Amino acid sequence: MLSHFQTKDYSTFAFRFLEPNTKRVAQIWSVGWDEATSTLYNWDGNERKDGGKYILQYTISGYGVIQLNGKDYKLDAGKAFIVGTTGDYRYYLPKESEQWEFIFLTLYGDEVATCWDYIQRKHHPVIRFHPESAPIQLLAQIYKRAGERKITDAFQASSLSYRFIMELYQYVKTMDTFTDDWPESIISSILFARNHYQEEIGPDEMASAANLSRYHFSRLFKETTGMTPIQYLTKMRIQKAAELLHQTKYSIEEIAENVGYANANYLTKVFRKATGYTPGQYRKSDVSIDEHIMLPK
Repeated sequence: MLSHFQTKDYSTFAFRFLEPNTKRVAQIWSVGWDEATSTLYNWDGNERKDGGKYILQYTISGYGVIQLNGKDYKLDAGKAFIVGTTGDYRYYLPKESEQWEFIFLTLYGDEVATCWDYIQRKHHPVIRFHPESAPIQLLAQIYKRAGERKITDAFQASSLSYRFIMELYQYVKTMDTFTDDWPESIISSILFARNHYQEEIGPDEMASAANLSRYHFSRLFKETTGMTPIQYLTKMRIQKAAELLHQTKYSIEEIAENVGYANANYLTKVFRKATGYTPGQYRKSDVSIDEHIMLPK
């Protein structure tokens, strides 16, 4: 659930800044939260004249449809589309849907164009997001700030825009671990884990994110990924710890806290068992352990 959306007060906020430097990087054009209840809601990219801008629209409830390359994609809760304002697409409320509630962000700038092009080429214009994923939580923050009139200059807006596209890059990077035939419940649990691994979560919380019983979830997760939920969490936390050991000067205690372990002693125990190195030894080495993690049975 998006914690920032607690009342249904639909609004759209537009920004028009003059500073040319921010336009060349990334800038906000508009952000809004809305609900379509009529089939008159129909946007055709071939008929739009406002080129040079880029839209992400995320479904909160109900569903809509986007037509791309002659194929219709259902946009139910948790799915978003990423398109330019002009192009060969159409998104609309179909007659079979009673309503489509969504939040959207329209950006522009050179870095935004590069990001959107990358996602469309490397992945797909329709993306599934866990509601507590970093991009969606940041989108909620931007909307909230706009509503509170706290985006007051071009540099603030540009910073938020740039941060948003970096979160998108990071998010789609994690999507490389999925395959098209994975169940939505398992993908939801993995997205939840990737956004909460630094907290005290385990199979119970992942099963809840998947909307499955613990028993059914654990069995399906192993069948789908080849790992148990505990093995998956351990591998992810060790990988994150390894990144922090090589890329930061954080203490072992700080790294333990950042990857979801109670203290440095416990991280050291798990890290050594999984990699053959203590965190201190690994920090001094130039090896990569990504492909050599020995998972617990």
